[in-house]
Amino acid sequence: MRICGTMQRPKAMRAWSARQQIGWLLALCVLVASGCQSKGAPDVAPKGRSESVTEKKRFLFTDVAKQAGVEWVQQNGESAGHYSMLESFGSGCAIDDFDRDGLLDLCFAGGGKFGEDNAILPVPIALYRQVADWSFRMVTEDAGLTPSRHYQHGVWSADMNEDGFGDILLTGWGGLQLFQNEGDGTFRDVTETSLLDDNLWSLAAAWVDLNGDQILDLFVGHYVDWSFANHPRCKDPRTSRRTICDPPTFHGLPCRVYVANGDGTFRDGGKELGISGIGKTLGIVTVDLNNDSRPEIYVANDTLPNQLYESQPDGTYRESAIENGVALGETGASDGSMGVDVADLNNDGLFDLWVANYENQTFALYRNLGHNFFMHSSRAMGVTAVGAEAVGFGTVAFDADLDGYTDIFCANGHIWPPDAPGDRRQLPYLFENDGGRRFKNVAPSSGIYLQERHLGRGAATADLNRDGSPDLVVTHTNEPVAILRNDSAGKNWISIQLIGTASPRSGIGAVAEVVSSGIRQKSAVKGGGSYLSTSDWTLVFGLGAAEIAETVIINWPSGGETRLKAVPAGTRLVAKEGAKTEFD
Repeated sequence: MRICGTMQRPKAMRAWSARQQIGWLLALCVLVASGCQSKGAPDVAPKGRSESVTEKKRFLFTDVAKQAGVEWVQQNGESAGHYSMLESFGSGCAIDDFDRDGLLDLCFAGGGKFGEDNAILPVPIALYRQVADWSFRMVTEDAGLTPSRHYQHGVWSADMNEDGFGDILLTGWGGLQLFQNEGDGTFRDVTETSLLDDNLWSLAAAWVDLNGDQILDLFVGHYVDWSFANHPRCKDPRTSRRTICDPPTFHGLPCRVYVANGDGTFRDGGKELGISGIGKTLGIVTVDLNNDSRPEIYVANDTLPNQLYESQPDGTYRESAIENGVALGETGASDGSMGVDVADLNNDGLFDLWVANYENQTFALYRNLGHNFFMHSSRAMGVTAVGAEAVGFGTVAFDADLDGYTDIFCANGHIWPPDAPGDRRQLPYLFENDGGRRFKNVAPSSGIYLQERHLGRGAATADLNRDGSPDLVVTHTNEPVAILRNDSAGKNWISIQLIGTASPRSGIGAVAEVVSSGIRQKSAVKGGGSYLSTSDWTLVFGLGAAEIAETVIINWPSGGETRLKAVPAGTRLVAKEGAKTEFD
């Protein structure tokens, strides 16, 4: 279907709801108003334009993991030769200041391995405490983060009990594991006492207040019903050799919503909130998409339609991904969706959705048109110029060069077993945001790590050395993790650490807007996001050439507002809900 030139009404429109038809027509109007950009904007860089501004080193990332003392390898157990689905998905990480000393720490899920009689065994997690800029020390045993219960995938940190210290939730095959931060450098396993009686295979999760009581609840997505009792032999059609089975071989599993009771325990809240979907979930992100001061839940599923649980006036949720335009891929079919993030990518005040997908599919940029309508805009925005080779996993939206527009990083790597033909390692992507109009992959000119192939999985972002430039942490399967120091040429910035009082203390659900030199940026403290990984909660705003942020507005989940004026570039702002600051 061509939008420009001869316009054709989709054959399937007759079966669409009135809301869907209005959404399609609205998307059409947006394209027409912008000059039908999709026709005149090819998927390759125009001739005469540099591939990137490499001469100025605008984007540059340097892997400093080894010299920083972090030499951790996550394991998947593939050497046992089981060709199990467990081996495909890898493990993630979390970035948080767990001991509240002002330096961000790193926590890595260990993955797992296989023992005798098909035993599925955990590999212990790893906690690295930052003791000085770019210097880390492993403290796992001293911190009491042992033993691990399950084959681990995700690391989801949040201050679940409002004591000021980040707690750690592990997702994996066999169930959840919750470690409560005791505030003295140690953790305590509270899985049983918290009543998180979940034994299904989980990868993605999100901490978020869903019922408006300003206490963090937990949304857990589950994958499929694989087990060694349900482990068929599957063949690679290219070679007729045994391989890992595809997702359609198995049935998807229901999500679970755990509502916090306020005393450290949780109850099954799916029925009271109206959430009960079946999925094959690999990614979850939560943010207020419709500006009603309540979070929506976006769920990325593998080979099933993605889901959007939209908040309703009565306090419940309704699944509305199809009618909102965010359920399917560019061709109208379900994608193999893994990593997910949300950001205002064109600074229009509306949060857009971003999804990393499987090979031969388009990574999805769903542009928010307002009024609960989204448009698949990957082709118009230049995303498809990278081709369709990559299998995308960890992905984060962040302003890498501090120019005031959000860029996107993607960690890629195939799910093939080690004896499959071809290289499973893949090149990562770094999409430069060109003024909210187009994206261009500048990874080939942005440092050695980004020029090399990896078996990428998890990804998280944070300003690890407090210089204002957001850095990256990337996990791989059976390959050392990477800590990518941001050495890009970006200059001016402000950062905002949010501390809720009436709202959740970690600030999850808060939205901040920054105005500088006519550019209005909007960012949120999200629940979930990326793939198996938790980024730092601190919001970093690039100011470009501006030396001051004229206005900073923070909207808290409780309904309160903090408004600041004339915040100088280079300010690390700690905003406590309800408290005055020197910028009031």
